[in-house]
Amino acid sequence: MNKTIAALLVFISLSPVGSYAQKKILFVTSNQDFYGNTKITTSNHFEELVVPYDTFIKAGYTVDFISPKGGAVPIGYINASDSLQKKYLYDGWFMDKLGHTKKPTEIIADNYIAIFYGGGGAAMFGVAENTAIQKIARDIYNKNGVVSSICHGTAGLAFLKDEAGNSLYKGRKITGYPDKFENRDMEYYKAFPFSIDHAIKNNDGNFVHSDKGRDAFYIVDGRFVTGQDPTSASKMANEIVKILNTNFKDGNKMAVKSDLTQITEVLSDYIEGTANGQPERLRKAFHQNFNLYTVAKDTLWIRSGEQYIANIKDGQKLNRIGRIVSIDIEKDAAMAKVEIVVPNSRTFTDYFLLLKYQSTWKIVHKSYSWQELPKAEKK
Repeated sequence: MNKTIAALLVFISLSPVGSYAQKKILFVTSNQDFYGNTKITTSNHFEELVVPYDTFIKAGYTVDFISPKGGAVPIGYINASDSLQKKYLYDGWFMDKLGHTKKPTEIIADNYIAIFYGGGGAAMFGVAENTAIQKIARDIYNKNGVVSSICHGTAGLAFLKDEAGNSLYKGRKITGYPDKFENRDMEYYKAFPFSIDHAIKNNDGNFVHSDKGRDAFYIVDGRFVTGQDPTSASKMANEIVKILNTNFKDGNKMAVKSDLTQITEVLSDYIEGTANGQPERLRKAFHQNFNLYTVAKDTLWIRSGEQYIANIKDGQKLNRIGRIVSIDIEKDAAMAKVEIVVPNSRTFTDYFLLLKYQSTWKIVHKSYSWQELPKAEKK
């Protein structure tokens, strides 16, 4: 029999939320399902999204996704036997981002220090001509940020210009998926609105490519980082990280721990502090004035946060295994889900509300449920 307990960690007073800068990268995707007006399906290239995404997240950056229309975007070119792709294919948090991409009107360019255009046939449609996305890219670049693309994603750079109407990358080397490797007799290619090679050249860029192909070819020219095909994803992502770490280092307000990293640390204080008998870590994670409200068997039970933390005895370890399932951040608020397994006993699912004030994230609300493990797992 499953039992559910709801708990609220309520804070009494918070200081005013201050302004803060974020260490964020913006991924551009396409809403296109078909090649032009044909019935040939297309999509965003999964590998070209997950490889850079994984690199950026591990480097401490937060990644958001946009598309011209917002909402769900098609994904394809998936190799479920690849360990990294499989990881993200079954990552609910990551897939939810692709299912709820932001509209360009929801984006504040000042919050981002790089923009990355993902590839796939879908990238040829709806992105390049979107003036709102063009402005976001221009604003990011003008604030010392990086503009990057991979494979067909370079189509998104086709019409990028500065405020004076000149090419944003005039004379710079840019790569992407070249006509050399396209099957120009096929209907999919005939549906393309333009040739990437020609579009970059027509916008005064120097389009270059490897004649071999699939050899991890990429180009760094100033703050433009572009890759020819999926094999370049890892190398170009690492180059982007190097540039950002240089451009936004010492003293730059954006060179701080990302919100994702800070929230992960707070949740780790909760998970490890409880499991290892470290009440000081719980005090660090929770706001000092919260109260705990528990509803069990239709009865409300209230106790203070200090009483709650007092149940964690210093140095007394508990048999608990915790993992962070998801984190969803929006400006100074975040929701998180954590799973706690007590072997041979039960599984807890915790939901947290976190707020950022005085440049620090704190857990201000928690609700949770639990269920008994099946008898077979109690042996």
